[in-house]
Amino acid sequence: MARVLVGTAGHIDHGKSALVRALTGTDPDRLPEEKARGITIDLGFAHAAWGGTTFSFVDVPGHEKLVRTMVAGAAGIDVALLVVASDDSVMPQTREHLAILSLLDVRCGVVARTKADLVDEETGAVVEAEIADLVSGTFLEGAPVVAVSSLTGRGLDALREALLREASASDARDPAARPARLYVDRVFTMKGFGPVVTGTLDSGRVRVEDRLALLPEGREVRVRRLEVHGEERDSAEAGERTSLNLAGVETADLGRGRALVAPESLEAATLLTVEVTALPDLGAPIEDGLAVRLHTGTADVAARLHLLGGGDGAPTLAPGERAVAQVSALEPVAARRGDRFVLRRPSPQETIGGGRVLDVGRPRVRRRAPLSAHAASVLAGDDERAVAALLLSEAGPAGIDVGTLARRLGVPAATAAAHLDALVASGAALRLTPALAVSASASVEMATRADAFFAERRKAGVPTLLVGRRELLGKIARGLPEATAEAWLATLAAARRLVVTADQAGPPGAAASAVADEAGAFASRIEEAWRTAGFDAPGNLDLAKALGTKPQVVAGLVQHLLKSGALVRLSPEVFVHAELLGGIEAKVAEQKGRTMSVGDFRDLLGLSRKYLIPLLEHLDRKKVTRRVGDARVVV
Repeated sequence: MARVLVGTAGHIDHGKSALVRALTGTDPDRLPEEKARGITIDLGFAHAAWGGTTFSFVDVPGHEKLVRTMVAGAAGIDVALLVVASDDSVMPQTREHLAILSLLDVRCGVVARTKADLVDEETGAVVEAEIADLVSGTFLEGAPVVAVSSLTGRGLDALREALLREASASDARDPAARPARLYVDRVFTMKGFGPVVTGTLDSGRVRVEDRLALLPEGREVRVRRLEVHGEERDSAEAGERTSLNLAGVETADLGRGRALVAPESLEAATLLTVEVTALPDLGAPIEDGLAVRLHTGTADVAARLHLLGGGDGAPTLAPGERAVAQVSALEPVAARRGDRFVLRRPSPQETIGGGRVLDVGRPRVRRRAPLSAHAASVLAGDDERAVAALLLSEAGPAGIDVGTLARRLGVPAATAAAHLDALVASGAALRLTPALAVSASASVEMATRADAFFAERRKAGVPTLLVGRRELLGKIARGLPEATAEAWLATLAAARRLVVTADQAGPPGAAASAVADEAGAFASRIEEAWRTAGFDAPGNLDLAKALGTKPQVVAGLVQHLLKSGALVRLSPEVFVHAELLGGIEAKVAEQKGRTMSVGDFRDLLGLSRKYLIPLLEHLDRKKVTRRVGDARVVV
């Protein structure tokens, strides 16, 4: 059986609750004070079935001070039931409620002219003319207008038929299109079972024993029992009014505005990039930085609106205009791309605009780094794959994994993975690792960084072609996670933009022990100088003069000789040729078992303390000797 969510709207005392009661047999006013005062002050719920369709009704208050509650009830409805009393006609909350429904992108509905038994036909015709003028240019233009009386039953069958026709025209919800999410609109405790929440499951499926994340806290809860319209079920699907009995949480920790979502499918955010439309009948433009109340789902939080217009002056949004902006909320909300929202001015209280969420992961856009026209156009468009390509491009060499992309797009991980596969197949992206994708432009950027690094080394006169992997990554992949940086080395090597060995990397054509051009001859002469001079090798400045080159060239070649193993570093200041060190180690080893003082080693090797102490510490590290107090045992 098809299921449709119907939301009432209209001015106070126009008979919304009485109409729902007449259609369903259930009084949506459940609170004693509502029954005593005869007005709705909180959301009410009822359901009935006819024509093969189950209609779930959300009845909202009509008082101007309870518009925030009306917005919470209108979130996610399929069909609007706008109520206008025959004896009162169009009133202020009629207009505001209709504007809110339009901002929430409700696309079909019916108008009920209630209390038809209180006026004559001529008056009824006048009211219907005023209704036609009200809905002109809105989604209700041309919608059925049904004269009804909840008291006498007049027009109820016609209204049911009209709702049935509109229900068949509404978009069916695909449970697989988005991960599960239920915005909480009511909380209570059931004796013997614990906390229960109710809400409309706006996407996905929920099953008994499912584990869900409670946002914005992120706490994990478990579904103990599940009901749809009072009937216990094993599961619920998108579009159904659902109550969930939860384990792992206390009733005091729940409340309207929180959301239950599939684990890791959504993260609560305080900064939303949005497309916002100012209502056309505002008395003045909306100013940048305006304090607002943000309504999305059943959440109602304080926020500020940041307009992203360019130019020197502060941007404004004129009545009826649309623009890309950002909303910074004081509390996190469980929003995702595509969600509708409403903005209200807190004082004086009035609805000023609303729109849809475009992105939930974008940093604050600043005047000095504005959002480009291209990015704004792509975000505001309906092409998810184009948005995925944009997000990849903006991520640069850091890339995006499937889970992050799924949360940014507000889609299941499988859908995000399919978008990445398509972008890779088209050449617009590549797989850096099985879990991480980057844009093709990022590959060009990383290759350019590597080329620039080696060009700068040559320009500085440092002729070595190979450098340590970590040194290269510190220059071209700074700030990236280690695994991502290493993946870039492998990717650039596979593309023949780098030569990579176990611990070194260089430009194309470099060999594991090569140095460039005449530097090879320089390196051989420097090595020979160290071999013959022992511990008294000349400094870099003297070597540079002897070779007729720059001191930094010598320093670079010395580093190359250290990496190749021709020279060994005993301390930051003391280097020695590997052959000389090997002879010393063999000479000391001949004293095996002997305990020797520093003086004994000085006599044996003929070295001053400047060189002897670093040498002995090296021998300790090589386990040729073992220090015991101030002496050493030759092992």
